[in-house]
Amino acid sequence: MNNPLLIVPARFVYSTSSTPWWWDRFAELVIEATGFSPKPLLVGDMPLVSQYALGSLIAMRNLGKRLSLSEDEIWETLELIDSTMFESYVWKGVRYMQRTGTPILYRNLEDPVPVKLGHFFIRKIMSFPISTPRFMDGSLTHLAGLIPVYMADKVTDDLVDAENGLWKILHGLTTPPGNFKWVWDLRWSTLIELLNWGVA
Repeated sequence: MNNPLLIVPARFVYSTSSTPWWWDRFAELVIEATGFSPKPLLVGDMPLVSQYALGSLIAMRNLGKRLSLSEDEIWETLELIDSTMFESYVWKGVRYMQRTGTPILYRNLEDPVPVKLGHFFIRKIMSFPISTPRFMDGSLTHLAGLIPVYMADKVTDDLVDAENGLWKILHGLTTPPGNFKWVWDLRWSTLIELLNWGVA
């Protein structure tokens, strides 16, 4: 399935920070790529995609200062490491959004499409391992691909409800009342709370 992903800048509200579980593997790959070890850092509790994207960029920028790496060299090193850390095409889109600060619609092997959405303020609630879909057919795949396209214009209650409904149909995940939304998070389904609902 190669549906478009809506990738937007976000600010996270969290109460705890820790060394992430992926850090040791990331540090090994940085040493292989540069010959130097990144300084350990603490990252807030947030969805995995966001946590890795933010933490790895901070770590590489810190290392870049020590090694006098150019900005291009930092991004090129991250691109190499990303593809080894997590086998997913999402990183090209995530890094494009990070580098430009521009929200995008992104589909594998296609150019990013800039969209006009504001920043979201988000709190992570919980994550579950993604299960095999309980039911899937062409109409659900089509709907899953349309929702991000419509959200690129405006994130509305109806669209969020529709997407949460898909998570219920496919994975049996219920959504509590309020401004909550399930998001794909690599191997996880992550529930987030949108704190600036209707503003972004």
